[in-house]
Amino acid sequence: MKRSQRIALILALALAVSTASAFATVVSASFNKINIEVEGDLKAVAGEFFVRTTGDVPYSILYKGTTYLPLAKVCEFVGKDVSWDGETRTVYISNPDGPVEGAPSSTAEPSEHQDVSVDVTFDSLNIVVSGQTFARPGTQFDRGGGMMVPYSLLYRGTTYLPLAAVCQIVGKDISWNGETYTASVFNHEVLECYPDTEVADFGYLCNLPKSEESTADDIMVYNYYNYTDTVREGKEAEDLQRYVSYLFDAGFTFSLDDSRKLIGDNTTTLYAYKNAETGRVAVIGIVQSEGLSEAVISYSK
Repeated sequence: MKRSQRIALILALALAVSTASAFATVVSASFNKINIEVEGDLKAVAGEFFVRTTGDVPYSILYKGTTYLPLAKVCEFVGKDVSWDGETRTVYISNPDGPVEGAPSSTAEPSEHQDVSVDVTFDSLNIVVSGQTFARPGTQFDRGGGMMVPYSLLYRGTTYLPLAAVCQIVGKDISWNGETYTASVFNHEVLECYPDTEVADFGYLCNLPKSEESTADDIMVYNYYNYTDTVREGKEAEDLQRYVSYLFDAGFTFSLDDSRKLIGDNTTTLYAYKNAETGRVAVIGIVQSEGLSEAVISYSK
């Protein structure tokens, strides 16, 4: 990377320290076709509904080959807080202030799923997780390979997101057993932290060594991970998105005011996160120049 770009990046990192209309649509879907496990504990079985003030609603909705789960229920299962602002149509997800009692296991008997035609509303919500906006009205979700599906589905006042999107938001991993039709949600692997910090070591996640350009000054530690010509090339954004959940779990919240864009040969956005308890700041982003693509993970001393 050019020396001038490197200097500009370090300066920017140091600086970081200091509506669409909603319309109901009738769709064909399947209710409650799957079982849901969290850390091996069965939370919902095929055919099971749960009660809301708006009536009974399904634990899962299968729409066009994509399984959608109720966001609030999954947050309950994994111990996250959920709040709703009706004026701005915004769902807020955050870490609880203290320990949360786990949701009970399901005691329902499995039954047949239901094929239905129902009124739903697509992509009409803002979804904010620990201060960071994951979706706005009109946002769609990439299932992989460029296959786009609705990011949110609103049914009877209940917000549903694709299984992969839900787990991304609450910071969990997923697996699927096609024989038993079971979706399993489980904790991320435990990552070691950078020395004397609560900041997870990105190298353990991406399985890449720190680049030689990694450095430090009086304020920040700058860690670079070179993706060019490695097995992780092209997966920088995927790794960083997954890494965000580790920051959230460690008590960091997104700081829009401290995030920065570097304008140069290539525009780079650096996202800042703050930990109110420790006062530490972490900054992440992708830095690219000709023939080089690096993820940067920086943290305040």
